[in-house]
Amino acid sequence: MADEPSPLISVKPIPDAHLSLMERFAAWIILSALILFIGAVVGNDLVPGNTLSETVQTNFLDPLNQDSTQGDAGYNPVDTVAYSVLLVSFVVVISAWLRKMGFPPRDQSLIALLPWVLWAALGEVNEDGALFRDGIGALFVSPLVHFHVALWVVITAFMSHRVYLSEGVEGRQSVTQLSVILVLLQIVCFWPQFLYHWDVNITSPLLWFPLSGIILIIALHPILVEFLTPIEQGLMQVGIGGSFLHLSAWFSMYVQPLENNQTEPLWPMAVVILLPLFICLTCWSIGRHSRIALHHMGLEPGIIPLGITIDDWENQRSSTFERMESLSPMAMLSVPVVLLAMYGQMVDGLATYLGVDHFGYSEKHVLSQKVIELSGAAWGFAALKFVLAGVVWFLFASARFEQRHRHLRLLVILCLLTVGLAPGLRDILRLTLGI
Repeated sequence: MADEPSPLISVKPIPDAHLSLMERFAAWIILSALILFIGAVVGNDLVPGNTLSETVQTNFLDPLNQDSTQGDAGYNPVDTVAYSVLLVSFVVVISAWLRKMGFPPRDQSLIALLPWVLWAALGEVNEDGALFRDGIGALFVSPLVHFHVALWVVITAFMSHRVYLSEGVEGRQSVTQLSVILVLLQIVCFWPQFLYHWDVNITSPLLWFPLSGIILIIALHPILVEFLTPIEQGLMQVGIGGSFLHLSAWFSMYVQPLENNQTEPLWPMAVVILLPLFICLTCWSIGRHSRIALHHMGLEPGIIPLGITIDDWENQRSSTFERMESLSPMAMLSVPVVLLAMYGQMVDGLATYLGVDHFGYSEKHVLSQKVIELSGAAWGFAALKFVLAGVVWFLFASARFEQRHRHLRLLVILCLLTVGLAPGLRDILRLTLGI
């Protein structure tokens, strides 16, 4: 007999179109930050030397300019706090916007964005290698690179959706054609920057990698149509094609180093990529049976049934509640998006450990450097990152999300990838180039 709703349900969930207090507060933070930034820029012309303009110039604009022209500038306490607060605020606001727009909160959407994480990491490494000229390199300096990526993602998602709606039954084929066009647009934008440093011939990576990326996104069409929505399909295809374009420059730097750079062996990259992957596959094997059991009940780990608020869920004592609470912790070990967040933390820790302790690099992030200083070596930071991977699992295993917060759950994981997997990939890609 199916479970009846508990009589303890007493609170009606907030409609999806309504913003919660937290979401409104996050929107005000973003708006206030924008007003302060504009005020600082305008105020510098009207009242030179005022406190607000000097603060913004010293703590935000100068580090960005130095990073794009002279190499890593590092972070300071002021921009670290500001970027962290804004990142969280954007996660909250964008999740609310996606919910109001009716975008389905599918885990596949996050998977479709994975190529863009690699795209951003490769772009940052190519900027570190001084491949970009005419000010373009500033677009690949953190945190501007995240806004740059977001712009490509929004354009791709919007155009994929519009093309699919306008083309009817042939829309999926049109999305693939659009993806090829957008990849060619990226080639037009960035390829000339790479051609300044290398000549193209029949064996050139600058020729074969972008071409392989275009062939791959066409070959993946039947698979992506089967499992992804049109927006997800476009994001995956354009992200893959763009990543292959940036990969062509990275590989060119590896086989033909510039400015007396000396490349390193690839074994550190293998360790950084494969060891966390082995751990995640082990976790998946441990948790998959619990996840299958929940799936057969029509439940998702950590997602409470539709129409129930978190407060009422905690007062439930139905068999559904008991099964969810008993199986979710183990089942969460096999949720791909959670494993991705855990994987990113471990990759970042290992990459920093190898770079700092074995290859002479330094850490640019304020908090990370403090951890290294307290432990006496970067292995302490790596250990902390592995612990954080466990904390990520524990938090998602313990947390319960209402249906209206599923977008927020996915964006929190995307946020973890942004501060974990992306810098980890950048570090290990840089290390192999010796830059």
